[in-house]
Amino acid sequence: MCGILGVRRSFLDDPLRFAAGLAALGWRGPDGQGQVVAGAWRIGVARLAISDPRHGQPLWSADRSRLIAFNGAVTSAEEERRGLPAGALRTGNDAELVLQRLARGGEDALLDTSGHFALAILEPATDRLWLARDPFGEKPLFVVHRGGELVAFASSVASLQQLGIEFELSTADTARLLRFGFALAPKPRHDRLELIGWPSGARRYAAGRLDGQWSARARDPGHGDLATRVVAAARRCATVGVPGALSLSGGLDSSCLAVALVRAGTPLPAYQARAQGDDGDERWRATAVAEHCGIPLRSVDIGPEVLRALPALTRHSGMPLGDPSVLAVHAVARQAAGDGIRVLLSGEGADELFVGYRRHRAAHWLGRLRRMRGSDRSGRGLSRSGVARLWRAARCAAPYESLLEVAPPEFRRVVFEPPWAIGTLPLDPAPNLLAQARDTDRAFYLPHDLLPKLDIAAMAAGVESRCPFLDPAVVHSPEANADPRRALGKRALRNAFRADLPDAVLRGRKRGFALPLDRWLRHDDWLPDLLSAERTRQRPHLRRDGLVRMLDLHRAGRAQLGHALYLVAALELHLRAREAVDLQSAPQRLDGRGLGVPA
Repeated sequence: MCGILGVRRSFLDDPLRFAAGLAALGWRGPDGQGQVVAGAWRIGVARLAISDPRHGQPLWSADRSRLIAFNGAVTSAEEERRGLPAGALRTGNDAELVLQRLARGGEDALLDTSGHFALAILEPATDRLWLARDPFGEKPLFVVHRGGELVAFASSVASLQQLGIEFELSTADTARLLRFGFALAPKPRHDRLELIGWPSGARRYAAGRLDGQWSARARDPGHGDLATRVVAAARRCATVGVPGALSLSGGLDSSCLAVALVRAGTPLPAYQARAQGDDGDERWRATAVAEHCGIPLRSVDIGPEVLRALPALTRHSGMPLGDPSVLAVHAVARQAAGDGIRVLLSGEGADELFVGYRRHRAAHWLGRLRRMRGSDRSGRGLSRSGVARLWRAARCAAPYESLLEVAPPEFRRVVFEPPWAIGTLPLDPAPNLLAQARDTDRAFYLPHDLLPKLDIAAMAAGVESRCPFLDPAVVHSPEANADPRRALGKRALRNAFRADLPDAVLRGRKRGFALPLDRWLRHDDWLPDLLSAERTRQRPHLRRDGLVRMLDLHRAGRAQLGHALYLVAALELHLRAREAVDLQSAPQRLDGRGLGVPA
């Protein structure tokens, strides 16, 4: 698990700036950094050493014809190594397996793997470069083009900023953040530059120009029923040669993984985040599962103090972090890292594959109704209760967007200026509302919210995150590709592990890593003080009196607006971090040609 950075030297050939960009990835790779100048490129890696710490990156092929910068893991590494002839590998580094795959199987083989990765392979003599990313985008990769030419790539926006490239969120994407809690990608301030949040698949560039591309193929490496596939995926993710653990919330997804690991013969200790003062049933459900599986469970008690980690995590990312559960995951990862854990398994992806969110049930119900009519006022409100959200969605032209939003419409109307008050998603048509809900969560919520949150939270603690449910054997299972109406409520997953789970887990509501922000923001002054600051209230997207009004309503207990207020604070911290970078990059920045210009 690493951070990677590459810059085409015709765009920027400045060793000091490159070193600053690589240093900005140091939180992703505390075990060492390496960089090379090869042909037209300067490429570097900041490494978290999981596979073979003795051999770092960037890594050359045996004949030194190709060079790889690899972020992630090949969870099928054990199987692949057994299939290679003796002496084919010089190291135990997963990156070398990818070089072997390209050499032996050609370009198509770059995507034939189980694992999570973002990688670059350079062939300096021919000036060809391959970029590839796993199917769901578990590992980040941002790419900068200039007039169609690839000029830079990195594992974080913050790293690219250190090169002198300035970014900002568009008004439309800021509005998405302030409604749904996630943004898609910032835009460079230079008209000639384009930033791409890399889609899954592989691309080949020749002399910096796109020369071929491949999407992730629907290859099914698994066999057997769903339980067999999940057990195999859990085994692949747990077999790493370093201490691992499971993030066990007490919900269905992580509980199934606990059982799967035991069935696989690779049981792992478990960690659970527990908010102080929260005596929810997931506490004892996680305990019951751990006792049933015979694994130790360590609770990580968290309080408002975890909010103090948000500025640093925001700086690391270079993006606003609109999902507050990033703080709970980070607290768990820090505790695990302190105990010597290097790999943390998580249940992300199960709800998207097996249609498990409560809003999926609401979408299924709404899809059977004609859209209800009402005045504009009937669609507004501050309440986040299930009934209120359902009522608003039933009167909305885009009902699933209404179900997905985390900031209620009346809050946005009062707090934000009109251009920022209405965020939308580019939704594709679907045969019914439930199918649209599933597709939206797979296309937007999973890759732009859950997976970045997990990656940033874990990597900032020096821990690699892994998601067994996103293993190809599970993703391509018949159950994960069934009609969503037959899969609703994770029916297939419940049935697969029914014999090994307590009834309370099978029947329990999904909760995840929800933080009690409503309570915390009434008793802790850090975020409220940030929101009340004059610097914050002067932002052009805010109606200053409206923000004060909503903050007062919340602190008086007359509304539950913790998550909505958190979104405003998350954006403010991002803006302040960006402004600090802008000051650091003066007096010289990059224009669209890659040339330094006065600030």
